[in-house]
This record gives sequence, C-alpha cells and structure tokens, in this order.
Amino acid sequence: MMLHAFRRKLWLSTSLWMCVAILQITLTSSAWSQVVFDINAMVPARSVESIGLMSRMPNSRFVEVQLETSALFQPVWANAIQEITVRAVSRHDDVRVADYSPRTEMQTDVFGPVQVAVDAERFHEAGLQGIGGYPGVGSASGFAYQMESGQQSVHFAQKPALELVTASGTLQRQRGVYFKQRLSSQSTLEGSRTFHIVFEVPETWRADLLDITMEAVGFETPKSRRSMVLSSQRFVVAVYQEGDDVAARVAANYRRQHANLLQTVNTHAWAIQHRTYPTPLHKLGAKLDIYEPEIPRGWFDALVHQPGVAYPMSKLSILPVDVRVAIMNYLDQKVRIESLSGSSDTIITAEPRLADESELARR
Repeated sequence: MMLHAFRRKLWLSTSLWMCVAILQITLTSSAWSQVVFDINAMVPARSVESIGLMSRMPNSRFVEVQLETSALFQPVWANAIQEITVRAVSRHDDVRVADYSPRTEMQTDVFGPVQVAVDAERFHEAGLQGIGGYPGVGSASGFAYQMESGQQSVHFAQKPALELVTASGTLQRQRGVYFKQRLSSQSTLEGSRTFHIVFEVPETWRADLLDITMEAVGFETPKSRRSMVLSSQRFVVAVYQEGDDVAARVAANYRRQHANLLQTVNTHAWAIQHRTYPTPLHKLGAKLDIYEPEIPRGWFDALVHQPGVAYPMSKLSILPVDVRVAIMNYLDQKVRIESLSGSSDTIITAEPRLADESELARR
C-alpha cells in the first residue's frame, strides 16, 4: 500500500514537472518568435591611420569594422518593442575600442525654442486710522484707505525637453561597445541599422572573432505596461583584414563550419535531448539538482562563445557521431582564425580529441 502511494506521488510529481517544462518551452518559443535578429557573418576590417588626437599603444594599429544588423518584428508586437541593444565585445584584453558611431543622441518633437509666458497679479493695500482729543474740549477720529492693483506678464524663450533616442558607450574596460536604440515618434526600431567600430589591435592582427549580443526590450504583452526582455540572441562575427586573401579564406571556412555545426545540432536535437535525459526521471532529477545530465548544460555556447578549445571534450563523447564530427571540424577552423589575432592571451591547447576515425567508424 505504501509502495503504491509512493509510486502515485512520484508519477504526479513527474507529470507536473513535464507540464511545467512544456509550458516553459512554449513561452520561450513564443518570446523568440516576437523578434528575429540578424547580422553579417563576415566583416572586413579597414585600416585606419589615426583617430583624432587619440594616441595608440606601441606595436598596435587601428582597424574599422562595419556591422550591418536587422530586426524583424511580428505584426502584433510592432508597438510593444521599446528598445533594442546591440553589444559587440572582443575576446582579448589587448584589443580595445578606440571609436564608435552612432554616439549618444537626444531629440525632441518641438522645432525651435519654446515661448513661455508667466502672468503675475500685483496687489497692494494700505489703511490708516487715528484718534485725537483735548480734555474739556472734545475728541476727533479719522480713517484713510488706499488700494492699488495691477497685472505683470513676463515672456522668455526656453529650450524644449529632450528625450534619449540613442545611447552608446564602452564595455569591459574598452574591450567592447554597446548601442541602445529607443523608440521615438521620429524613428523605428524595425529594419536594418549600421554601426561603426574602430578597434586598436596588435600590429600582427589579421583576423579574429567578435561576440555580438542583440536584445529587445518591450512590454510583456501588447496590452500590458510591464517591460521585460522579449528576445536575446548571440552571434559570432568573423572579422578579417581587408585585402588579406588568406585571412578572408580562413574567416569564410570558419563561417561555413559554424553554420554546419548549428545545422547538425538542430538536425539531431531530439537525439541529443534523449541522450542528455534518457528518461523522464532523469529530467526530474536534473530539475531537483540530484542528477547531473549526461551531456553538460550549455556545452554548445561554451564551444562557440568561449575563446580557445579548452573545453573538456570527454564529456561530449555520447553525442551522435555526426555532431562530434561537426564539432571537430568547427574547432579546427576556430583555432585557425584565433591564431591570426596576434593577441598575447590567445588560448590554444592541444588539438581537440573526441574520438579517432576508427572509433567513430565502429560507433
């Protein structure tokens, strides 16, 4: 009897957790469909001689990149999106932001100065009363009253109130930069935008990877007034020296293997999910932090967005064969493009090993 009751409670707990998980997945998918971001996967870097009065560090030079971003809103959410933020961050400490555009901008809907009129009423009142007399003769009294009123008007010009439209600045001790665009009566957040960034890079720099995060903030529902992050997407942009054919080919190969890895992971998404959580009980245990998934959480983001190839590959040995092959091809190109950064803090370990060819063939 007690065993039956325990099984029933376990079944109810498992069913409840699965319902919650399905609801979370549904909400996440809905949030991702509200805004779709995009950005160019490869960007040539143009050499720049100087940036105003800014002096460069020894053994360094300036390069300028141009990011082309776009945002697509679902029709029902067009008026709910209030601001979009784009962050671009380098992976190296010896690469810093020297200049960027657009800069912070304020605007107003009012054209020209505002005429202000202040009216004041002036009022003055005075009264005097006196009593006098002489003993044996009599007494006398008197009263005097005076009132003056008038109106005064002051006119002056005042600058109209400004609203923030674009905010931009540096991040992580000048390793990155952000651009925040806010909705206004004279602009739209949907569509394409261009951002320019000038980096100070090592003299031997030829190519590198740039991490991009795009985020949309708006109302929780089209009819609510509560703001929240509606969509956040991460990208990796391959940047190469303009006119360097070898660096351009390396960047193109990285872009191709990155796209292949993403497509392969999406194709085998169900198999990866099943091997991570073989049964509903494993999912429940992971939710309660009493079970460690077979495949670590966040493994894809760690491979793609962390510099170098220092990820423990042994933890990915149970991934499908096609996924492991795509990972090895991707990491090979990642090492190649990072080796062209000229940075002193480039993290490159031994060649990644998931399994040799004979082992993959047996599996």
